[in-house]
Amino acid sequence: MIPFSTRNLPPDDWIGVDLNTTGYIAVVAHPASGETVMLGEQPEHPEIGPPGRQERYSSGGKRKKTRMARDRENNVRGDLNQRIAKEIVKMARQLQCGIKLEDLSSAGFAGRQKPGTPLPFSRRDGSFHHLQNLIQDRAHGAGVPVVLVDPAFTSRCCSRCGEPGIRRRKQFLCPHCGYAGHADANAAFNIAAASPQRG
Repeated sequence: MIPFSTRNLPPDDWIGVDLNTTGYIAVVAHPASGETVMLGEQPEHPEIGPPGRQERYSSGGKRKKTRMARDRENNVRGDLNQRIAKEIVKMARQLQCGIKLEDLSSAGFAGRQKPGTPLPFSRRDGSFHHLQNLIQDRAHGAGVPVVLVDPAFTSRCCSRCGEPGIRRRKQFLCPHCGYAGHADANAAFNIAAASPQRG
């Protein structure tokens, strides 16, 4: 495999990776080919969430079982994140392009610590932030350029014409140009086309 050189300028060709997805852990889009890849199908309603009021007042044995089950789920999710990060970096190498990710640490996207929020949707300490770090670390080791983009409006605007559209769960519809498609694929194309953050 031909190694990337980080001494070269970042490529004009990018894949966009949407990590805040509906039904999948990550959705990857490559504008140059028009292709999308959806990785890590997940249930819409995780059975195990963080401790809540019911667990607080349950018996010690029940709390221990819940904690053990959550630990197992977190281990499984961590292994899955490792595989997904490896696959995304492999795609970038094969396409000889860079990777664009949303900046999940920016204002409004840092993941408020709300009671009862399932782990996969707590971005700072949860699965999305973990996966983003894995992608960045693997890409750095492989010499693949990675940049962060502003997440504002990536899921609300049409990737074809740039106008605001209508998102209903997994579907995106643009009333301006008529484009219809998977909402997270639309967001991933927007991420790939977005300008890198300056900083």
